[in-house]
Amino acid sequence: MHLNLDRVTAAIAVALAMLAAAGCGAMAAKDSYSGPQPASPYWRDEVAAAETPKPMPVSGKMERGLLAGTGGQEEVASQPTLIERKIIYTGAFWVDVYDVKQAQDRLVRWIGEQGGYMEQLAANRLVLRIPAEKFPLVEPLLKEIGRVDDSQTDIRAQDITAEYYDVELRLKTKRDYLASLQKLLDQAGSLKDKLAVQKEIATVVEEIEVLEGRLRLLSQQVALATVTVTFRLATTGPKRTFQLPWEWLDLLGTEYLVN
Repeated sequence: MHLNLDRVTAAIAVALAMLAAAGCGAMAAKDSYSGPQPASPYWRDEVAAAETPKPMPVSGKMERGLLAGTGGQEEVASQPTLIERKIIYTGAFWVDVYDVKQAQDRLVRWIGEQGGYMEQLAANRLVLRIPAEKFPLVEPLLKEIGRVDDSQTDIRAQDITAEYYDVELRLKTKRDYLASLQKLLDQAGSLKDKLAVQKEIATVVEEIEVLEGRLRLLSQQVALATVTVTFRLATTGPKRTFQLPWEWLDLLGTEYLVN
């Protein structure tokens, strides 16, 4: 079967229209996102809750994308499904210690034991990645290592559910479109027709690679929380080899009373 260039061009135009229509709903959801918000005082509960899928109604069409071979005309009838919310957790802490190197070594060793790793080290500042479910354990450990400056602590929870599923849907739609183009290429007879389809295929392949990279990045950010810890050398008061059981004793400078 041979196709002329006009028919190939028309087929591509129809497929592009289908692609644009399928992405409209997801883009609307993305536009409603307001960006990162500071975590509430109950962020530990939010971390635990993030492990459990939360209800978010989505239509069958959004869930399954374009139907192969239907030209986008068939409506998918299905009940709303539950999808997992995607949340990125980040934390920044300032900690006063008497031995910065010792504190860094202890923290890095503990992060490794939790399945995380050190991403960056710059002087007295560490950037660490840790599994999201272990994120609530970071602050208690830092309070064992030194004195956490609560005024500098910044903990955030960013809900990227809309963006994540928008990218996922667009990626599926692009793949379906690519499959249609590949079938069209098999039917193209003349060299001119084949070149026209191949050019469109190359463009779609590039777009797919970009979306795949974005989805991988979002998945990694959700799976691994980012923790930034800055250690400061405590220069006031004698060095203490024990930890006081109550924080208010620290504030009174009890070291001077017992020496």
